[in-house]
Amino acid sequence: MKSRLSATLCLLILTLVHGPAVAQSLQLRGVVQDRVEKKGLSGVQLFNMFDSSAAFTDSNGAFILQASKGQLIEIRYPGYVVERFRISEGHVPPYFKLYLDKIALLDHDKYAGRELTAYQRDSIERYELYKTTLEFPRMSGVDKVASPFSAMSKSNRQKWQFQEEFALREQERYIDFTFNEQLVKQISGLEGEDLVRYMRRYRPGYQKLRSMDTYELYNYIRTTSGYYRRSGKPTFPRNSGG
Repeated sequence: MKSRLSATLCLLILTLVHGPAVAQSLQLRGVVQDRVEKKGLSGVQLFNMFDSSAAFTDSNGAFILQASKGQLIEIRYPGYVVERFRISEGHVPPYFKLYLDKIALLDHDKYAGRELTAYQRDSIERYELYKTTLEFPRMSGVDKVASPFSAMSKSNRQKWQFQEEFALREQERYIDFTFNEQLVKQISGLEGEDLVRYMRRYRPGYQKLRSMDTYELYNYIRTTSGYYRRSGKPTFPRNSGG
């Protein structure tokens, strides 16, 4: 009984000193707009890099997102530059107004001196090709209640499904472009079947890859190729120049 009481007192003291173990979840409200046109963007994904939860903007660009202080949020929309913002550890505003730039603006004033990558050019072309369908507004819960026939429309559901599939394909293309054979071969020294097997086994997910900077990506390849060499029994020795 005495030991149980002591344990309870220790736990109480730790709670008072360090605070609760679980971060308090906040309900964030706001809107995502095109920076130039100042119009709300429908179907924008707000992805929580910490717990992989996500929310989408409604037909007016408004969103409601559950997150905690200190967490990193990534904002994605086809044809627009991916943006990130971290929720302040201090004061959190009651309403967020977020802006996105079209990828096509990368060679304009704000991004002077920066060139489009092959992946970005291809992404723009694909977006322009399916622009009408990709910009078809998604319906919020309120919209679905107000217009149930539109929500159940086969044509509308096919468009929304295409938007989701398009986003997934773009993610796979981003992985292919970033975690590419030439880069992996140069850093790891692997080649032939070993290179193929390694890239298949250690292919990073989209979220993981997005969270890495260049140094972290290179370090990931070095570390995991080391794991592969120790466990995968590579056919070729490491290139002396790698």
